[in-house]
Amino acid sequence: MTPAVFAVSLTACVAIFGAEDLELTLDVSGTTVRPNAPITVTVTATNRSDEPIVWGQGSSSCQLDAVVAVGTDLFRIDIRACTEDLAPQGLDPDETRVEEWSWNGEILVQGALDTLPPGDYRIWATAGSLARSNLKTVAFEPASAATVQRP
Repeated sequence: MTPAVFAVSLTACVAIFGAEDLELTLDVSGTTVRPNAPITVTVTATNRSDEPIVWGQGSSSCQLDAVVAVGTDLFRIDIRACTEDLAPQGLDPDETRVEEWSWNGEILVQGALDTLPPGDYRIWATAGSLARSNLKTVAFEPASAATVQRP
């Protein structure tokens, strides 16, 4: 086995280690999302092991993500301001991390913001590719005509 192949194999093993000990949950403040009535999305990650768990590298302030399924495509819904540092993303033993943000139905599509079409959607949280949370179903509705301000 060449050193390069061995390093890739070792990396894959490290990425899988700890997944069963990372508890990841998603909570939402409501089941209906509108552009003028966002919901609060809360993601909680807890390391239930005796060892540190690392799932990636990136922003130290935005370590947990959330996605929405639109057909077979997945789009990020954790649209928020994050630090532009590069830090390990993970938790020490028995550590818990909570991240929370408002979501109004906007998604990130190829680096640009877009709004979901009306309908029911499944969302979940992720900790890199290491863990996925419980599913939640939310309905996206356009702003009602009564609440839209006209010039």
